[in-house]
Amino acid sequence: MFEVVIQKKTQETPNISSFELVREDGGKLPVFETGSHIDVHLGENLLRHYSLINHPQSEAFYKIAVLKDANSRGGSVKMHNDLAVGDKLTVSEPRNLFPLNVQSKRVLLFAGGIGITPIMSMAIELDSLGIDFELHYRTRSKSETAFYQQLSTCSFASKVFFSFSDEEENNTTTVSKALNNFTENTHLYTCGPVGYMDYIFDIARSHSWNEQNLHKEIFKVEPKESHTGDIPFKLILSRSGLEIDVACDQTALEAIEDAGVDIDMSCEMGICGACLTVVTDGVPDHRDEFLSSDEKSKNNQFTPCCSRALTDTLTIDL
Repeated sequence: MFEVVIQKKTQETPNISSFELVREDGGKLPVFETGSHIDVHLGENLLRHYSLINHPQSEAFYKIAVLKDANSRGGSVKMHNDLAVGDKLTVSEPRNLFPLNVQSKRVLLFAGGIGITPIMSMAIELDSLGIDFELHYRTRSKSETAFYQQLSTCSFASKVFFSFSDEEENNTTTVSKALNNFTENTHLYTCGPVGYMDYIFDIARSHSWNEQNLHKEIFKVEPKESHTGDIPFKLILSRSGLEIDVACDQTALEAIEDAGVDIDMSCEMGICGACLTVVTDGVPDHRDEFLSSDEKSKNNQFTPCCSRALTDTLTIDL
């Protein structure tokens, strides 16, 4: 963790602001790969992760974009309303949970709303490497399209396709046409609301795309149904030599922390994968948005921040 200062804050759209962050000590920032994010600490028990936007001076400052969400749990509202140029923040070193395969022959990029931040960074890198790609960007309206001017005038502007939900058009036809020629070395990356990404994946699957060629990053968790019937279970930590009881009203992550065992964590909502842990025995009850269906079916890892157990005990490599 290290301290940064907000050197610039820009209102990109009525509800999206971008922030440029520099080290408080004036030094260079850690380099990062396309698809990386940083954890931003906004107060006690308030931590959010934001994708880093590629640019030529990334060692001098980090750039992130934040949507002011009407359903915010505090993070985005604080970033928009309470923070200004000169304010200090504590951030993590970059971590990449959404890596770009630069060996691809062709790449299809799909961004929904604020999901443009990692997707635009991928387009910038693919353009610099000379890899064939298209970027499809879906927003509510032109006025709510962050970085519209930049993407309309950049070196790869001819490969960017905008669509707006306030205009009459058949977006499904456009997406279907873009995804109808799958080849083994073509990859699809999408980021945005869960419903949007499911929509993109469903169309890709209808055109026989392989699951391993489909990649997504979820920046927001959708409200889930409550699990009033949760039952307690026992966690066996094989490396720590501990057996921990997880109560019905407690997460596995909370039980692990209460036992004094260190574990990486970030979103605590099952979307970032930071707490992903290997399972060596037992069957997890997967409730995350991070693992794919194929990965969940193997039952060899789970996210203790939100997932539970379908068996009486669950043994993990911790």
